[in-house]
Amino acid sequence: MKRLLLVTALAAAGCYSEDGRIGTTGNTSGISTFRVEARELIGVEYEKNSAGDVIGEIRSPLSVVSACLAKYGNDAAKVPAAVKGTTECPYSIPKHMVDVTLAITALDGQGKPLESFNGPVSYRVTPGDITGIYPLRWTQLTHGVGTGTVRVAHIYGPVRIWVQDEPPQVEFSDGGVKDAGALPPSSSGPYSYATGLTAPIYFEEPTLGRVQEPEAYNNNRLSPFAGQFLTVGRPPESGPPLVQSCPPGYTASDGGVDGGVDGGMKDPNDGKLVTMVVTGLDPGGFFVTDMTACRVREFTGTGANVRTPEPDGYLPGTYASLYVYNYSFPEGLYPGDLLWSLSGSVQEFTGTTQLTFPAWIIRERVREGPPETWGKYLDQVPVPELNLRHCGLDNVVTPYVTDALCGQSYGNMKMESLESALVKLRRVRFPQAFKSCDANGNGAVPFFCQGPSGGAWQSCADEPPSAADAAEMQCNIDCTVGLGEFAGKVCAERTSYLGFGQFPVELSGPGPRVAGLDEALDKRTQIIKVSDISARTTTALTTGVNGQGQVRVWCDTPVRVKFGPSSVEATTADQPLAARARLDHVLTGNEVHVAFLADGPLQGKGECHVALNSRTRVNIITRDAVPELRVDCSETDPDAERARQCRLLRAATYNVTGHVRQVTAARPRWMIMPRDADDICCFPGPEAECPRPIKQCPPEPQP
Repeated sequence: MKRLLLVTALAAAGCYSEDGRIGTTGNTSGISTFRVEARELIGVEYEKNSAGDVIGEIRSPLSVVSACLAKYGNDAAKVPAAVKGTTECPYSIPKHMVDVTLAITALDGQGKPLESFNGPVSYRVTPGDITGIYPLRWTQLTHGVGTGTVRVAHIYGPVRIWVQDEPPQVEFSDGGVKDAGALPPSSSGPYSYATGLTAPIYFEEPTLGRVQEPEAYNNNRLSPFAGQFLTVGRPPESGPPLVQSCPPGYTASDGGVDGGVDGGMKDPNDGKLVTMVVTGLDPGGFFVTDMTACRVREFTGTGANVRTPEPDGYLPGTYASLYVYNYSFPEGLYPGDLLWSLSGSVQEFTGTTQLTFPAWIIRERVREGPPETWGKYLDQVPVPELNLRHCGLDNVVTPYVTDALCGQSYGNMKMESLESALVKLRRVRFPQAFKSCDANGNGAVPFFCQGPSGGAWQSCADEPPSAADAAEMQCNIDCTVGLGEFAGKVCAERTSYLGFGQFPVELSGPGPRVAGLDEALDKRTQIIKVSDISARTTTALTTGVNGQGQVRVWCDTPVRVKFGPSSVEATTADQPLAARARLDHVLTGNEVHVAFLADGPLQGKGECHVALNSRTRVNIITRDAVPELRVDCSETDPDAERARQCRLLRAATYNVTGHVRQVTAARPRWMIMPRDADDICCFPGPEAECPRPIKQCPPEPQP
């Protein structure tokens, strides 16, 4: 900030160096400032090969906000160049880089062209970042004039390009300056630090969605605005409130589903007032969601890590939720409150984008109304149900090794689009075992990563771990993903639980929803027509991911069931299964198929559904929301009531609502954080009770 004030003062006062020299070319008159004109703006994306190497550049015109585009019939070619980048027609915030061509003239203290100035000048941009190679960070002026191109990124709002009589920004690599030969000669200077800047070039203002949405389609770890201080929204007394500018919907020409600029529907939130709702508080801050955010189209092109595309072509979330770290409880703020604006520094903490050193202006305090209205906005916030497709699983019969951890890949944009949003888990199972893998008692256990090409789990470090660390890591792997002694069980590593309160739960797994399962991946389920002749699965049921091989069977008609080899046939002497009852079976020996025989008259469609359980886990943390819930318990506890509560906890399945956060060092790396006991309910086990203090879930509607 001091530097900004200094150069502004120099430019305003017409200051120049004491000896009157600019550079080493013999200039004898002082420079005051620069006249800087932006002549052209063009979007730039790096073209990369399959190995990730840059092989070229893709250049394209910048788009403008939807309100401006609509004035010209939604035809970008008809938008006059003169209005682009003005307050009437701001550019959309670009996800890529932007090249700005500049015309530069050096001026003396009287504002006249200074032909005696010969030397290099460098660039700066506010807000935003200078990027690209050095020739795009400085240019040479001759006889006081010159042109140049500056490459900028992460720009928004009113943008100004600065031209400065000072050294350009440098990058460092391997302890030295990277590509120093492309910098101005070391003999340049002394510098006057005179400065000039363009008139404002207007881009749209940031929304929560634009703050969160990553630039790259294959890496969800960073916000493009990380490290910048910005403001989202504006109170009415400071100008027009911020409204949504949503891109056009799908068009018939691109095979979309809802039309677009050629006559189809636009995003229903386009033009709506940005509506930021506080969705939850914690001891260090709060969560906020823009519930009028634009939908985000899912990228499925080359290089995208999309295992199963979303049916409607849009991501499950809008990137429009954010955690605000306040360093203390946000006094005076309540869930359901509306905000006009939110300011702070964008930071990444363990993979989750958050706002620090925040300030906010409240638009409406819901607690000032009667209690029955406190949830009037909170109840409108979408709460999507997290499913196996969002976790990044393939839509195939046989599970894969990385299926065990929801959202394992950093390229999973489905999960990233939901970060800090409220989501719902359906029918999850809590841990049945806790295991401490901290053999040396240092309070830490090595975490693990997937191997090359998604292979077996291994150390995340380049060098092999020590024997002691390798043993602890393997213990952690076995417990977390269900191997070895924990095959078929949900296990939580006790060191992580005691240190951070987090523990994995197992998602319901693939299968029909009526059976309490997840039908988002339809090809994971084999559907067999039942008759009085034995019929079996067509695709072999392998031992499944990590050798767990648990098969879920559900039929809408009474059947006889038999597991066996490819020749297996069911008879009237085999195991009966009632209609609409679920059978969970662990494959053994030569069991790779399951056969069915109708047991009496057919009911429903006369179908059986068969799917291998993917054993997919995600972390949750309940110690703040429900501190009295004893998750690390023992069914053999000497205290009879504690033992009974443990049985109830492990026999039940649960619906859990909470905020999603990414924790890069954790496994699984995605965590759901319920807000209070009302965010958890249970479907009891055989004893027909929920563990204290969890309430029973209401009955689910039946088809």
